[in-house]
Amino acid sequence: MWLCSGVFFSYERFPEAVKPLIRALPLTALNDALRAVMNDAAPVGKIALPMVVLIAWGAVSFVVALRIFRWQ
Repeated sequence: MWLCSGVFFSYERFPEAVKPLIRALPLTALNDALRAVMNDAAPVGKIALPMVVLIAWGAVSFVVALRIFRWQ
């Protein structure tokens, strides 16, 4: 995720077939949102899609953790 998400170089260099998968990664959404806010002074409405991706990853991870992990 670290190499593909655009932390060190743009994910636009990857083939078109893998770009949808890379855009669905939570770190890619975080990077896109942070860049938009810091570089372009984007308002909250403009970063709604990356925030939805982050919230979805958080919700799915939370539900999976509730189902898998149990105290003995």
